[in-house]
Amino acid sequence: MNDLDFEKQFTHALFCQQVENIDINNAKQLLIDLHLLYLGQQTMFTMLIKQDGFMER
Repeated sequence: MNDLDFEKQFTHALFCQQVENIDINNAKQLLIDLHLLYLGQQTMFTMLIKQDGFMER
């Protein structure tokens, strides 16, 4: 890491400090919720495409 300039070393140190402070169980739940939102969005887009007739070519 010494080959990085001071600003990048500082940024990396802050990033590492923030990662250490992550509550892993809370992060897991957020990831689960995010995945469910993604799946819901994909379902909605599929319904909209079928409804608007974009699937017909």
